[in-house]
Order: sequence, then C-alpha cells, then structure tokens
Amino acid sequence: MDPYNDDILSKIKSGLNKGLRVVNIRSKEAYDTVKLKNKLQAHKRKKGKEIKEVGEFVFKQFKTKDEFDSESIKARCIEVAKVEQEVSDLEEELRLVHENARKELGKLKAITKPDE
Repeated sequence: MDPYNDDILSKIKSGLNKGLRVVNIRSKEAYDTVKLKNKLQAHKRKKGKEIKEVGEFVFKQFKTKDEFDSESIKARCIEVAKVEQEVSDLEEELRLVHENARKELGKLKAITKPDE
C-alpha cells in the first residue's frame, strides 16, 4: 500500500478517536451535571420548606404560649443544617464533575501529537 495513504488514514483514525473521546467525556459531564443539578434543586426546595416550618413552629409557640421550647426548635434546626450540608456536598460534587472533565480533556490534549 501507499505510505502516503497510510499516513492520511492513520491521521483520520486518530482524529476520529480523539473526537469520540471528547464526546464521551463531555456527554458524561453533561449527564452528571443534570443529575446533580436536579438533586440540588430538590434539596434547596426541601431546605426552604423546612426553614419555613421552623419559623411557623416558633411563631406558633410564641403566639400560644408566649415562650419557646428550645429543644424542639434546636432539633428542627439540626434537620435544616443537615439538608444545608447535603446541598453543600452536592455543590462540591458538581464542582468535581467539571474539574474532572477538564482534567480528562487536558490529558487527551497532552497525549495527542500536534499536526506536522
């Protein structure tokens, strides 16, 4: 076979392989991003709902007893703090998804040879 054609074919194959790896990395990043953003949105709604419930609980105590059951309030606030931590953890996980995708794309660039 003609060495010139072999060289062209290998460059085309190499370019296609690189393109497929980029698509694979980006599609995984997009899928993971959508999944995490949906979880984040649900957790943020839950946090807002729980904060509202704490406020209503405190106001109801004030209105009916003119005093507060601090242990009950503390227990409810601890639950809100747990949800808040889950939100923070999901945000960090989302950041890592993007960081890992950038690293993988960087590795891909490092292993490909520049065109001559």
